[in-house]
Amino acid sequence: MPVRRSPRGPLLPPGSATRPRALVVESLRGPYGLRGGALAGWHPVDLSAELMEKLLSVARLPGSSLKDVIWGCTSQVGAQAANVARRSVLAAGWPERIPGLTIDNHACSSSRALNLAAQAALTGGGLLLAGGVEVTSAVPLGAPLAQPGIGKPYGLRLTARYKEEGGLGPPGLVAEEVCRRWSFTRAELDAWARESLGRAQSAQEPPPGYVLPLQRLRPSSAAEAAVAPVRGRRPKQAELLERDEALEGKRRKADISGLPAAYLHGGVITAGNMAAEGDGAAAVLVAGAGAAAELGVACKAAIAGFAVGATSPAIWPLAAVPASLAALDDAGLRVADIDRWYVYESSAAAVLAWSKEMDVPLDVVNPNGGALASTSPVGAVGAGLVAEAVAGLAKGRNGTALVCTAGEGGVGAACVLGPPS
Repeated sequence: MPVRRSPRGPLLPPGSATRPRALVVESLRGPYGLRGGALAGWHPVDLSAELMEKLLSVARLPGSSLKDVIWGCTSQVGAQAANVARRSVLAAGWPERIPGLTIDNHACSSSRALNLAAQAALTGGGLLLAGGVEVTSAVPLGAPLAQPGIGKPYGLRLTARYKEEGGLGPPGLVAEEVCRRWSFTRAELDAWARESLGRAQSAQEPPPGYVLPLQRLRPSSAAEAAVAPVRGRRPKQAELLERDEALEGKRRKADISGLPAAYLHGGVITAGNMAAEGDGAAAVLVAGAGAAAELGVACKAAIAGFAVGATSPAIWPLAAVPASLAALDDAGLRVADIDRWYVYESSAAAVLAWSKEMDVPLDVVNPNGGALASTSPVGAVGAGLVAEAVAGLAKGRNGTALVCTAGEGGVGAACVLGPPS
């Protein structure tokens, strides 16, 4: 296999786990909306600013206490161009001295934002806000590629390097390649997709505390999609989206097995076992121990370790494996030390292959379901998984959690979460 299996035995010398750790002060995500659905009228800047403001409000901290905002966003064109982080800081009405940095690492974007915030917190960076946004209703995935006069972002050398492997394929064909290499059947993929849906429906009934209700904004025309929500009026309950929009209908698990192959004739990847595009945002407040004490806040979790990893673009979902292993190394932990795992579900194949390579049973993976059930606002998914994991730790159900994501090009990012002290 192209990635090594999980480590066994202690990795770091005794006492090394006592090193300083970045702390999670608070974390939230908004409900995820369907493309063209309940959140389609939110401009990405306004959606980001709304979540940022609410997160600081929940933490009972003023925006002026922030040192920086590090924000993930994948398709940085149109409404999501020109540094969403900085524009969201200004839209939130916060001091102009707070800079803001936007990064693109595909589905790892908000995970890398969190890693950078944790690094800054460990070096005395104060209070930082990390997370991400993606409003595919305004900027569909692939929009940055739609520049025929400029050319696709591959170049001759990169194209030539992977020509013999079939080239750099779209996500659906990559998922088919993962299935081919790991010999997954359509029945196995659909079974996990149904499991993810069932877990998500259970986890969000009633709506969980880590999901911040947002006003429904369905534009009546494409031009209205950029109009900011009206402030100064409290939305009625019926106007709020309180859970992931994809879970509101009566989706039947049995329907998944009847869907046709979406990418290859006779293939196994369908719209039911591949994550759909979505709209959403997620945010995490991070601080070092000194900054948290100075602010007088009680933290929800500690970031015990974090890391990145990479693998071949031909099987990019498996980049979550080396990232997970490296994060475990950084935390000085073993696979057996982790209670729950939160893995980005770009497809059912991604989770099943990750589980096999890591030798982790599926009953402790994605306890709240994943992107197969909720849709995938790719710039925000990593921070969204962290919000779910932190909520589980806060309830005292588990002592440790690992969150990992993988993105196109073969990049991965992961972090290990534990109790704050």
